[in-house]
Amino acid sequence: MSKKRPVKRKTSSPSLRNKLLGSIVVAFLFGSIFGYVLIQPQIDDLATNEVVLRSEINFLNNRINELEIKESELSVSKNTIENLQTKLGSYEKDQNELSQEISVLNNQLEQIEVELEIKQDELGLTVQNAQLSEQELDKANLRLESIKSTIIKFENDKLLLVELRKEVPTTRLQAQEHWQNVKVIAIQSDPNLGTKIDRVISMINPYYDWLENQPGVNATEAEFFNWIIEGNISGALNYTEEIGKFQNDALLTVIIRMDAALSIVS
Repeated sequence: MSKKRPVKRKTSSPSLRNKLLGSIVVAFLFGSIFGYVLIQPQIDDLATNEVVLRSEINFLNNRINELEIKESELSVSKNTIENLQTKLGSYEKDQNELSQEISVLNNQLEQIEVELEIKQDELGLTVQNAQLSEQELDKANLRLESIKSTIIKFENDKLLLVELRKEVPTTRLQAQEHWQNVKVIAIQSDPNLGTKIDRVISMINPYYDWLENQPGVNATEAEFFNWIIEGNISGALNYTEEIGKFQNDALLTVIIRMDAALSIVS
């Protein structure tokens, strides 16, 4: 039997492999270029969109911070306005009560003054006609002088009560003239009232400066709130409060003198 010859394997030629490899490389390069041309614009768009979105996010975050600050400022302004409204209502109520109290005090003062004058006449006759020891005479004269001094003070107190019943002036010049006049009368009743009314006088210019800076009808809420806050910070809003304090101190001075006078005539 004849033996079969082994079949020889055909080996690829180098040129064929090179062609295949070249085709693969060309296809890869073509695919890469095609992918770059097709996908890169989309990537660039996404990058641009990311930048835009980040910018918008930063803007919104800043806006949120601004709104939070504005909300805080509005809250403070709202509280300030509510306090001012409360003060205004309290001030108007106090002024009404003050007017009534002054009217009552004025009537009582006039009654006591009449009693003092009667007592003065009685003491005068006693000093002239009665047989008194030197010690008793000195005591009677001292009491008589006290009555005379109190009557003089009462005349000044009545002037002070008249001024206290007047409405607070609405212009700077009127306010300055009014409170300077009140000061002259007040220090005659009690020198200690001078320093207290000086506080009122010192607040006149800040108060009217603040009023002159009041925003117009077309002002924004923020401008109006800032104006209110400025009045609070500068102390201009304390003007009416200082007036109230002085009025109370002046009335207390008159009441104390009336109590002292009652002890003289009793």
